[in-house]
Amino acid sequence: MQFFILLAIIIAMALVVFAVQNATAVTLTFLAWEFSGSLAVILALTFAAGVLTGIFLSAPTWLRKTKEGRVQKRRIQELEKEISRSAEGQDKTGVD
Repeated sequence: MQFFILLAIIIAMALVVFAVQNATAVTLTFLAWEFSGSLAVILALTFAAGVLTGIFLSAPTWLRKTKEGRVQKRRIQELEKEISRSAEGQDKTGVD
């Protein structure tokens, strides 16, 4: 746990240094839109847009696997109950 906190602090410090060193104002033109801002902010927004795109594209697969996992857990519970009932039935009849 402490390793991850230390890693997060190092990454945060690196991002601060990056932002300070890349505070130059740039203009980004896309089709009819024009954005002006610091290079660090534009890069951060581009990175965030990429992360969100990745999350949205992987969400259907993640949701399907989550649903399949729930179905499999339910089936396992049913089978375990069936096994216990079968074992109890054998105990009552005296069959080994």
